[in-house]
Amino acid sequence: MKVKHYIALAALTLPLAANAQSNVIDFESQTGYKSVGVFDTWENSPFRTGVLKGNVKVVNNPNKANDDIIGQINPSEKVLAFQRSRFGSNTFGVRVELTEPIALSQTAKYVHVMMLKPKAGRVMCFALGSRADRPWQSKEVVQVEASCISIVKTDGKWYDAVFALTGAEGVNVHSLVFAPEVESQHNATSDYAVYIDNIQVDNSSTSRIIYGCYPVNYEKTQKLNRTDRYATGIMLKSADGDQSLSVSQQSDRLLFQDLLAKSFKAKAGEKVSVNTGYKGTWMSAYVYLDRDNNGKFNFDIKEDGTPAENSDLMSYSHYKNKNSAGATLKDGNTRTLPEFTIPADLKPGFYRLRYKIDWDEIDPAGNTTESNNIVGNGGAIIDTRLNIHGDEVTISRGQSASGTNGEMQKADGTAFSEHKIKFGEAYKVKFVPSPGFKLGNIVIRHGYNLDKDSLVNETPQYVDVVVPAYMAKDNTYTIPAEYIDGDVRITPNFISTESGGTEDDKYGLNFPKDLAITRTDRALNSVAFSTVSNSNKQKITITNPSTVYQDYTSRKIYVKSDEAITTDISYKAQYAPYMHVYLYVDLNGDGTFSTDVNADGTPAISGEMLSYTYANGKNSKGQSVKSDDASACRWGETNSIPQFSLPAGLPIGKYRARLKIDWDSNDPKGHYGEGVTSNLINDNGGYILDFDFDVVDEIPTNKLEINTTNGSIVGANNAGLPETVTLESPLTIMAYGLDENYVANEITVRHGENLDGEQVVNGKTMWQETTIELTNGTATIPGELIDGDVRLTANFVDMGSEYKLAFGDEFNTADNSQPDSKYWSRSGWAHPTWKRYTAQTTEGQLKTGWIEDGKLVLRCVKNEFADEKRGDNGSKLEMISGAVESADKITFTYGKVEGRLKTTAHSGNFPAFWMMPNKSTYGGWPDSGEIDIFEQINNENTSYHTIHSHWANGKSDGGLGQSGNPQKGGTSATTTGDYHVYGLEWTENMLTWFVNGKKVFSYAKSTNQDDLDKKQWPFDKPFYLILNQSVGNGGWAANPDLNFTYETKFDWVRVYQKADGDLITGVNNVKETTLDYYVTPGQIRLVAPYETLVRIVDLQGRNVFVQQVQGNKNVQLPSGIYLVNGNKVIVP
Repeated sequence: MKVKHYIALAALTLPLAANAQSNVIDFESQTGYKSVGVFDTWENSPFRTGVLKGNVKVVNNPNKANDDIIGQINPSEKVLAFQRSRFGSNTFGVRVELTEPIALSQTAKYVHVMMLKPKAGRVMCFALGSRADRPWQSKEVVQVEASCISIVKTDGKWYDAVFALTGAEGVNVHSLVFAPEVESQHNATSDYAVYIDNIQVDNSSTSRIIYGCYPVNYEKTQKLNRTDRYATGIMLKSADGDQSLSVSQQSDRLLFQDLLAKSFKAKAGEKVSVNTGYKGTWMSAYVYLDRDNNGKFNFDIKEDGTPAENSDLMSYSHYKNKNSAGATLKDGNTRTLPEFTIPADLKPGFYRLRYKIDWDEIDPAGNTTESNNIVGNGGAIIDTRLNIHGDEVTISRGQSASGTNGEMQKADGTAFSEHKIKFGEAYKVKFVPSPGFKLGNIVIRHGYNLDKDSLVNETPQYVDVVVPAYMAKDNTYTIPAEYIDGDVRITPNFISTESGGTEDDKYGLNFPKDLAITRTDRALNSVAFSTVSNSNKQKITITNPSTVYQDYTSRKIYVKSDEAITTDISYKAQYAPYMHVYLYVDLNGDGTFSTDVNADGTPAISGEMLSYTYANGKNSKGQSVKSDDASACRWGETNSIPQFSLPAGLPIGKYRARLKIDWDSNDPKGHYGEGVTSNLINDNGGYILDFDFDVVDEIPTNKLEINTTNGSIVGANNAGLPETVTLESPLTIMAYGLDENYVANEITVRHGENLDGEQVVNGKTMWQETTIELTNGTATIPGELIDGDVRLTANFVDMGSEYKLAFGDEFNTADNSQPDSKYWSRSGWAHPTWKRYTAQTTEGQLKTGWIEDGKLVLRCVKNEFADEKRGDNGSKLEMISGAVESADKITFTYGKVEGRLKTTAHSGNFPAFWMMPNKSTYGGWPDSGEIDIFEQINNENTSYHTIHSHWANGKSDGGLGQSGNPQKGGTSATTTGDYHVYGLEWTENMLTWFVNGKKVFSYAKSTNQDDLDKKQWPFDKPFYLILNQSVGNGGWAANPDLNFTYETKFDWVRVYQKADGDLITGVNNVKETTLDYYVTPGQIRLVAPYETLVRIVDLQGRNVFVQQVQGNKNVQLPSGIYLVNGNKVIVP
């Protein structure tokens, strides 16, 4: 609590007139007032008509009690009592006629009156008086109606009611009326007594009485009135080094910043320097240290401005043109704080330390003046702790309530007893359980006053940390240095090796396992997890969502300790989930889930509720949230909950996990059972899903290969597929044909190792094959088949499609070879963004493009070659990039184009799969057109599909700006890092884009001849293909990261065209080929005069050979029937 005291030093020269107080009306004598009575603003009040007189009397003070912190609040012997009558209106109150009138002006004067009242209600002051320019006016006219601006409670204590009075010049107030309950009196049935005392008028709006430790003149939830000023941090430099704490005022806007969970370190008697981080100017800084830990700050200063003896004001940058060093300042535009010396008599302990950013006010509770209050000025009050420490602290062992049951030793194995250790240095201890016992957990109490209350006037003195047993590897634990911040007491809890109950007792539920969900509009579809080192989503698909409990404990999710885990939830809801999510992991294997959290809501070290969207006004990030905030209950918009990680050093092995969807309940057993009458988990469509996290050193992943023609295999729901799959994780896929006339009914799964080698080597089966039927084009590969590398093959049978393969490059040549020069050329250097870094030297091209593992790898990397230069001025290129094109080699008009590729997201990324006209028939770019089948930028999970033309492009490109007539581009959500199939169907009057078989955008030829005359449709001439990995220039895509390796992999590129008799038309300059083959036992000999794509499949539709062949090639095969480019052959 705070009682305002004013400094009254005889020779004080600092101008304190702004806070000077008038004479106080204290009712000890009739000084300052003429008379007392009652008053009602209601003209027909019985107290105005004379029917009733009212009851007002000076009486003995009914409450002279002392406060624990400040002492006596109101020591007056006499106070004024008045009977609050039920017959008065809501504005009925006690009237005090003043000896000296109060002259009003536009500058506020503040009326203070101590009040003690037993009933809640709004408090108001009515100023009665007259105007000088109206001499006939009665002194009974209400000139001002003022509401109380301070807190007045009804808990039997005295409070200071404060009112701001302003008015026109010439208004004189002759009486003050204090109405204690400005509320409706229609239902009032009784009267009660109200007491007032110590009336004074001054220029300060600060309440003279504020209860509690270390008061603030505003509610601690008060937010700033402006956004352009805010504190960013506080600093202290001592022998312990430069220390700083960040402040989140920019985001939360709170005046009061509670940093009591943190602290600075220093020693008694040393000189320290302090500072504040602040966005703004014309503010001052103040630092207070409660040197005697009495719950308040004494802020007396001497005449020269230096802190008075025993003052808690340690340093200030400006007050009344002085600073705490006594220097005279020309103005107050400074937050530079003078150094100060920590009092030498301070004993080790935590002391309340306050930083304040304010204007010209040493009151630690903040400036409250109307023109310069701390809220309006964008100030801050920041409380933390100062750890006054010595060189050593005492470490001891505590006694567990369950008994000893084991020993604690020093690191060297010697017996442990209470002793001194160095402050701030980590310390290792060992634990030796007795026979039949094991370490359950370790409780570490660290700080000061370990045997007493943890709070001294609300300032924490010590903290108890519960360390799970798994943190003590081999029963050895190193106490972190941050815990050696004072005395330390270690209490090991040893538990019986038989403890933990039966399996039926573990992982309990508040409901039967077969409890059915009572609504049909909500359902859990799946839950998936991914990590930084394993972007493959390990998914649990719910097969029967009709019950609340879902037992998937046979399912393992592979993770590493201390690695961020992202959770994706697919949950059916009509609008949004409007449910909260909680994820628990049993880290200590005791069969239960601890819900311990820190004060800020983040998981405690002993906590096992590692991620949650809402509990007690917080989420697991420590953010303040409301139950109906989007992040709390509408996570379906992002399908994600806060990221979490398993503790660093968590031993390898399985850990039971539980994901719960529920409403406002962190109980891991579910909101259900005795005493629960609303929001039951089953009625709300909630779930409890049990599964296992398997902690490993490395995530077990294996290569995933896709083998198709005339169609593709992609992820479920037209999603992409990863390059690798996680061991034993089911994989749901979708197979689609090039069009509806290409059909596949099954896929073949080859799984194991060395998939291209012999199936059996030295009696060991290297790989196996399984055929899985497709249902509506989809199938799920069971986890047991994901036991090594995986190859998925689909043979799409031609049921009469007009489209036939005209050109394809599977990039299946030898590793480290270059793209086939018959089809591809390296792109030259030019000014456009995508070409400005294209490699021109052999060395540069080898570094930016090659064939590897059946993929064309294109990169953009930092240039290390002096000969890689710009084509205009010869300066060395910063980076070099890979790009290939089929200009003058593979050109075509109309058809379907597809490419399977993946890219790596990173700021500046700018890859593309696109087409340009082989000749500029309609003029230079963009007049002759450009078709972007795929583009991606930066780290976006978005693909772009666009055309460029004279008609559609803007005037800056020399175009007509008709980008929306029709729309020139579209986008699609795609996950970078996964392989996607990007396709384009090009007909005489339509361009249609596809992603993973799903139509995503189209662009039509105009039917208006005038539009066509203006080059709306230049897409009727031969185009060629371009594959490239470029980087942005700060425009659309960001500037590149010179030290990053940008990479895009192309699995294959294919062009299909419609048949015209037996001829494939429209592909130019692809030489006709003649393929001969000769069959001998165990072998097919292939002969091709020109490079020809040869595909050999067996009767199950499995590709056994896919390769470009020129010259002679012998293919070894087991006996059987095969198709060679569609022709049946028998290998004897």
